[in-house]
Amino acid sequence: MAVIDWPLAVRVIRISFVLVALGLQLVAAAPAHAGQALAPGQSQGHYSRWYYPSQMPYGALETGNANLHEAASSGAFLTLPFMGAHYITSLFDHCYPDYQANGRLCRWDGRVVSKTVGGPDPGFDWGYAQTPGQHDYLYYDGHDGYDFGLYYESVAAAAPGRVKLAGWAVPSCHSCLSGLTVEIVHGNGLLTYYGHLSRIDVAVGQSVQRGQVIGLSGMTGTATGPHLHFGVYYENGRGPVDPFGWAGGGPDPWSTDLGDLWLGGSPRFANVPLPQVGVAVGRDPLDPTVISVSWHSPGAGNVYEVQFVTQDGGVGELLRSNIAGTAWFAGEPGKTYWFWVTVRTNLGWSDANSSPSITLPGFEPKQAQ
Repeated sequence: MAVIDWPLAVRVIRISFVLVALGLQLVAAAPAHAGQALAPGQSQGHYSRWYYPSQMPYGALETGNANLHEAASSGAFLTLPFMGAHYITSLFDHCYPDYQANGRLCRWDGRVVSKTVGGPDPGFDWGYAQTPGQHDYLYYDGHDGYDFGLYYESVAAAAPGRVKLAGWAVPSCHSCLSGLTVEIVHGNGLLTYYGHLSRIDVAVGQSVQRGQVIGLSGMTGTATGPHLHFGVYYENGRGPVDPFGWAGGGPDPWSTDLGDLWLGGSPRFANVPLPQVGVAVGRDPLDPTVISVSWHSPGAGNVYEVQFVTQDGGVGELLRSNIAGTAWFAGEPGKTYWFWVTVRTNLGWSDANSSPSITLPGFEPKQAQ
């Protein structure tokens, strides 16, 4: 096989897929029901798809709790590039991840499906059924990474590193390839690749930490639905790497893998504190028109914004703070208020919550003597 300059090639080799993807977006299909593909360590389940090739909500569910029963390689360095359970909507094809449809799709554990056994998905002929007569599709033939069904959600750096690319995969074509894309190099000869983003929160040359928010998922480029394309590639142009390695019988058809690259041997979420805002309100016993507002959240480097909302929908800023605490708000007698608190951590994760509403007592007019 000729040496290809990956990941530069990942922005070019998909060109052959552009017309297919754009064509599929123009075709509406009838609702379909299908069984899940199995995730590592997961059991069989069910899902529904409502258009082809939908990016969510179907496929195997990555919960961050599966056990691959494999030892991590000596070079393991990855955690999952998101938080919370999400569907795996496409897999790394070991036969071969070159964006060419060769009629066979090979999973990391040696499971092989083909176009002739079970047949293709009727709405996307690069996805093949696992078993004859079933509708258990693995998208898609030639894929060189993993797709996760993130619906405009925060995307996290899978390991510490330095940002190499933060922008359009093809600057002159915003509807091409992986659209808004981030590449991070990790000092081990590998880079991680995050495609189809709707927003980018980092810049070229910036150092990032594990679990840091680098952008928001989306469907820029040739995406047929909102999702994250996550890939691992050699910096020196030797091609893509499957972070799951190869556990099938016989040699890996894609011989450039480095084994199981997940820390601990199984995919896990980054061990970083996530925010969860709590808000409480009360009245000052000495002054019934004064409301106490308290806020708190886990996380590191938190920045809070506290706003008050009036009964007619008016919003005003009460304060900004770098610490959890309590503030006092002077309201009008007989009026109802509630408070909205947002927080952002030093790694870019955010959360928000509201207080219960509180109504201040009105002043009773004095009786004439």
